[in-house]
Amino acid sequence: MIQHYRKYLQGRRGRHILVIAIAGLLIHPAIADTVNIRIDGIDDPLLTNVRKSLSVAGEHDEPWSGGQIRRLYRLSPDEIKNALAPFGYYNPVVTTNLDAPNKEDDKTWQATFKIDHGPVTKVTTVNLAVNGPGDEYPDIKEALRDTQLAEGKRLVHADYTATKTALYNAAYNAGYLDARFSQSAIRVNPADNTAQIDLVMDTGERYYFGAVTLDQDVLNDNFAQRFVPFAAGEPFNAERLVDLQLILGDTDYFNEIEIQADRGKAEREGPIEDWLFDILYPPEDPLISVGRLQIPVTVSAQPSKPQSYTLSGGYGTDTGPRVGVGVKFRHLNKRGHQFSTDLRLSAVKQSLQSSYDIPISNVAQDKLSFTAKVTNEDFGDISSFLYGVGAVRDTGWSLGRKRAYINLERETYDLNDGAGDRTSTLLYPGYTITLQKADNLLDTRKGVSASLDVHGASETLGSSTDFVQAKFTGRAVLPMTSRSRLLLRTELGATEVNDFENLPPSQRFFTGGDRTVRGYSYQSISPTNGKKEDIGGQYLAVGSIETDYRVYKKFGVAAFFDAGDVANTTSFDFKRGVGIGFRYASPVGMIRLDLAHPLDDPDSNFRIHFSLGPDL
Repeated sequence: MIQHYRKYLQGRRGRHILVIAIAGLLIHPAIADTVNIRIDGIDDPLLTNVRKSLSVAGEHDEPWSGGQIRRLYRLSPDEIKNALAPFGYYNPVVTTNLDAPNKEDDKTWQATFKIDHGPVTKVTTVNLAVNGPGDEYPDIKEALRDTQLAEGKRLVHADYTATKTALYNAAYNAGYLDARFSQSAIRVNPADNTAQIDLVMDTGERYYFGAVTLDQDVLNDNFAQRFVPFAAGEPFNAERLVDLQLILGDTDYFNEIEIQADRGKAEREGPIEDWLFDILYPPEDPLISVGRLQIPVTVSAQPSKPQSYTLSGGYGTDTGPRVGVGVKFRHLNKRGHQFSTDLRLSAVKQSLQSSYDIPISNVAQDKLSFTAKVTNEDFGDISSFLYGVGAVRDTGWSLGRKRAYINLERETYDLNDGAGDRTSTLLYPGYTITLQKADNLLDTRKGVSASLDVHGASETLGSSTDFVQAKFTGRAVLPMTSRSRLLLRTELGATEVNDFENLPPSQRFFTGGDRTVRGYSYQSISPTNGKKEDIGGQYLAVGSIETDYRVYKKFGVAAFFDAGDVANTTSFDFKRGVGIGFRYASPVGMIRLDLAHPLDDPDSNFRIHFSLGPDL
């Protein structure tokens, strides 16, 4: 009896020891912070895809236990095979090894994979075709020509996916909304490393735009229809609907825009040609003779507020403090006419400008404007008071804007030459063309902008003097590295005038300042009078080269060299400035704080410049 009880206690003690040991493992698991991965035998792109596919190489917020690492490691052979298959390797030979940390304070495991991707799988058969009425559509045929799928080539799943996507997009964008793939498969035989591809698309019937109904009460319906960038009967394209929404949103007439184009509501129109005409002149699309499927489009647009108000403020070393206030009347009538007026105040310029705008031609981007302005402005050391009226035809083109204008201005100024106030009257036509192309207008990595303006006046037409003037401005932003850019800028101008003294300061050239030649004060580079006062000149030449480097997120530093001059001949004496700057890419444009040293001004060692705005 005693011996039996002793054996019972020994058994219980053993179980207690076992339970305690298991509890100890649960309480103190082996923890690993890192798994180092080494992969040999393959290169990119195979290497990158394999590494991304490995669960044991995945990121993790919490430390892994040794058991977790071993479980993930056991998945790796299948994961590697699956990662190589899209590149046409279905029979790889994979050798793996996992080493636990060999030191008590070391928490890093080492996983090693040696991979032989094995023989390549080649495509033996390609069944690639398009059936249906859209089989001859140019974009669909181009997608077929551009495919990388071909017999005898290595099987690459990405080529199959790219071809399938290109075919479907071409069909859908052409209006074949019912396009589908009746055959879509890759059949791989790993035993002999061969593959067969079947990819057959049926286009189905083509859809067309139907009538466009605009549900709005802001504009005359006939006028509002001119904003629609497509006509009933054109092939349906969803991207044109996006264009319509953007166009209506940019007009400033509407606040909320909803567009509905339900394929389920498509209606078949009546035949547009009689049977005899179809026999003599067969239509390109055979479905025309039985009537096209047209999708009606309904646009619901809520009116924007009748008036919009703007209030702005800022500071620049050229202008000092500045403030602006403006109002725009958006809904003057059913023909889309608008009126705006703006007041701008700064230390060097005070202006009041108004514009009455009438949409014309392509009403989405073209307008005829009648303008009026009153300004009091300092040019160099000359004070000028100007008032005038004008008319502008402002039209868009693929890369920017074109403006044909005529201005009538009267300007009073004093050249400080003892002759007192002078008054100039100018009636001058002009033409401006601008272009701008950039990846991002507010935070540009790559882009270019240019502007050319030509205008002139004649005494024969009532002006105070004869002159013709041209000015070109160009800017470019070029990426250098992932964090650095090169910024180039130039300004060139020339004026031919019969009597320069009668040319008002608003038509003269000045340079120097934040956005021209840094290191020199605002408009301080120009010919001078007998009192060494800047009075402007006939010819302008400015160039700048700058490089900046993004140090942290949106913060960066810059170094620059500027040079420029204004003269009354084409013999320039360039004023040069160099410096460094601080940059911050703000939501409203680049903030620049520059410390510039003028190389040709003995009276100044450096000058601080501050400016805000886009680089282009």
